[in-house]
Amino acid sequence: MSDKTIQNATVGTVQPGALTAIARKEDFLQHLQDFLDTHKTEKWCVAAIDVEHFRLYNELYGTEQGNALLNTLASHLLDYQKTSGRPVGYWGNDDFFLCLPDDRVQQQDIVITLQTCVNPNHQDVTFFLALGLCPVSEHPEADAAALCNYAQIAVMNPDHSGSGIHRFAPAMLDSLKAQQQLLSELEHALDNHEFTFFLQPKCNSMTRAIVGMEALVRWNHPTRGCVQPSEFMPLLENTGLITRLDQYIWEAVCQTLQKWQAGGSNLVPVSVNVSVVDIVNLDVPQIFSDLVEKYQLEPKLLLAEITETMLAENSSVVENAIQGLHRKGFSVLMDDFGSGYSSLNMLKDTNVDAIKLDMKLIDMNQQNRSKGVQIVESVINMAHRLNLPIIAEGVETPEQVSMLQAADCLYTQGYYFFKPMPIENAEKLLAQPNNADYWDMRRDLMRRDHRTAAEDPDSEKTALALQAYQIFTDNLLEVSLLNLVTGTYRVIKRDARLPSADLAKEEDFTTFCDRLVNEKVVHPDDAELFQEQVDLPLLQDTLFHSQQPEFYRFRKQVANQFVWITMEVLPCRGCCAQNPWATVLMREDAQANQLSEELDFSYSHDTLTGLANRSKYESDLRELQYSDYDSMVCTYIDVVGLHEVNDHLGHRSGDNLLCTIANAARKFFVSSRIYRVGGDEFVVLTPNLPPYDVWTASDRMRVFLREKDCEISVGIQNTDNLRKLEAAVDKAEQAMQQDKLAYYGRNGQERQLKGLNEKLERTLTQKRDAEHFLRVLAPKYRSVYVVNLQEDSARPIILPDFFQKILDTSGGSFRAVITAYRDQYVVPESHDAFNSVLDYSFVRSKVLSGEIVEVHYTRTDGAPYTLKITPYSSSGSHIHETIWIFADDTATLTPPRRKLKNNRNSVK
Repeated sequence: MSDKTIQNATVGTVQPGALTAIARKEDFLQHLQDFLDTHKTEKWCVAAIDVEHFRLYNELYGTEQGNALLNTLASHLLDYQKTSGRPVGYWGNDDFFLCLPDDRVQQQDIVITLQTCVNPNHQDVTFFLALGLCPVSEHPEADAAALCNYAQIAVMNPDHSGSGIHRFAPAMLDSLKAQQQLLSELEHALDNHEFTFFLQPKCNSMTRAIVGMEALVRWNHPTRGCVQPSEFMPLLENTGLITRLDQYIWEAVCQTLQKWQAGGSNLVPVSVNVSVVDIVNLDVPQIFSDLVEKYQLEPKLLLAEITETMLAENSSVVENAIQGLHRKGFSVLMDDFGSGYSSLNMLKDTNVDAIKLDMKLIDMNQQNRSKGVQIVESVINMAHRLNLPIIAEGVETPEQVSMLQAADCLYTQGYYFFKPMPIENAEKLLAQPNNADYWDMRRDLMRRDHRTAAEDPDSEKTALALQAYQIFTDNLLEVSLLNLVTGTYRVIKRDARLPSADLAKEEDFTTFCDRLVNEKVVHPDDAELFQEQVDLPLLQDTLFHSQQPEFYRFRKQVANQFVWITMEVLPCRGCCAQNPWATVLMREDAQANQLSEELDFSYSHDTLTGLANRSKYESDLRELQYSDYDSMVCTYIDVVGLHEVNDHLGHRSGDNLLCTIANAARKFFVSSRIYRVGGDEFVVLTPNLPPYDVWTASDRMRVFLREKDCEISVGIQNTDNLRKLEAAVDKAEQAMQQDKLAYYGRNGQERQLKGLNEKLERTLTQKRDAEHFLRVLAPKYRSVYVVNLQEDSARPIILPDFFQKILDTSGGSFRAVITAYRDQYVVPESHDAFNSVLDYSFVRSKVLSGEIVEVHYTRTDGAPYTLKITPYSSSGSHIHETIWIFADDTATLTPPRRKLKNNRNSVK
């Protein structure tokens, strides 16, 4: 029979009653046996047909559509039987059988044709058809029933060829028996609670602060011990038992979180894995909701992780589940991001709350590192632009950590920081004092709250008001009423994590704010700015004039951690001395609309000073032309001597100077718009105020800054025509230039340079004092250097003369300096030990893990020496820097008298 037979047999019209007409099991087996007995001289295969995930097909499109699909397959097979004379049959569910030649081309043709029945053009989810083959000639003793059984075994054992055709092999029987044994053990394990979970922390790679954990299932086998998931998870997913296991783990995680919460432990969100089988067979959002209600947990503590592959293959059903989880208040993470071909489409089409970089993306070698780093940086940058938190999985080496930190991916999960650990170990880890993690990923993952108030048209307005108030205060640490004149502070709601949560205790606003600073609830670095912001006369003056809410941000210690706090002061309508009330709100995490404001803030404000930047200035300049203000006073400020400060004292001193000017502008122009429009230039726009008042404020600011050894030039211009506001600013700039010339004409430059020279002299004196102190305290430290391993450069702390000579001829390479030192001053027997420090990769791996590198060697003069290498800093811009200390083991801590100068040339 020709190859065209199969193709032509499947072209006919679908028969309405085909599923009823096709032979059932017993009839088919008889027909098949008769056919094979009659055609013994030819090579035949018995084939089993399977529609993969047919239950999911019924779930998505309904039973009626599923029955229609089965009828279509039956119709095509009946046409094939009529044309070819070969038997076909149907055994129920989605199990079809047929007999066909042992010819690969014909077999592939029938798979391709039947596949078109499974996936008509209008479907948005792809389903695949598989063919299991049993060659009759390879099993001469098998009857028709055995051949069909072997074909069914083959269809359940894919060979990963991608063709959809799987041939039976005897080894499949052994595998099936082993799977059946494993399945029996798994069912027993589920009944006897042999499963548990380990927790693997997710952390900030800079501070090692724990920002979340992932629950990873483990099987405590009674004889084999701890069994890894890779050995049993595929079977659980294939059999559907995964739903029992997942529900058990979800509840166990909630029980653990409740225990931590009741014991006052530090709480971090724990993510659990959700499979596509769970989503198809369970109402996952409702189960999650029932669990957090049962164990009295907030939804933000339980996170769902779904894989990118799940989204790619089952987009609509998974997206519906994600939306359901969001409506219940749960966040969803996309796991294994970057492992599939459709990663970008997934971000476009799916509303997840965070993504986890697949470990394969950061696993690079020398050949692909350059491209790999660029890809990782692009993915991270894209996530930041989408305001999506990003976590890198599988981080195992210091090189990967450095690469991710350089790409601005701070959050990691992997063996380099923490391995999966038992629950009790995780509890101990969370109980350790946490370092100040000022921006915590939990605020990214926990602040998204997609819930909406339930609509109940029959509810009374009072009940709705109470519900709205409850939602409003859900994330508030404090709600209070403030009298801006007397400072009376009436607390309506105060979170127990704030000092003196007892509402019966009377206190005024200033006293409360002072206690926040004195008890170090406010981060020490923010204390001065915080006290300036909550200064009662300043608040009073600002709110009486602006009649607009004021927003402040600072870091506050809550539950032994520092988190960002937004403090809002909302004035009442017509706020004035006769009606001086304002509401004070403190919130731990921003709402969705504030996220947008924060994003806008980052684009419109200067990162150094926090003032509005030039982009914001130009935007406001256009808008203010059409505002209702009657007048505008333009003040142009220039910092005198900033370039000299940068050149002589360094850019850090210059940055401090700019921040001093910015804070002074805030202090003296409380009701104005302040912009940093250039490197050392500021513009202040003050509406509806007499120019004299602005002159007075600028003079007070100038006097204030002179006390801090700072000098500014100022120009002021008033305008009643806001359509010419830009021209007024230009005139203010011209006036500032005249003021600067006048200042230099009054020997201002000499005075400024004198001040700079005094600061420079103080700095040099402090450096000499520190060096002298080190030499007196520890003369055994012959030379000390800060070495940048990435740049192969060094800057000396203690530098002997002979080392300076080597430095002068090294071309700037510290490795070359150390090599020359070894060749000239280290005995050959110590060369091998000394060579280890020439391997920067070895040194970096040691110091980044917290170890101190020690090398003991002997100098050519016979003196025993020790070289110690320690990290300069564990984070920030100095992460690649190390301190190299060369110590003379024979030196005493008391320096010999009057020999320091003579010994100087011998200090090495």
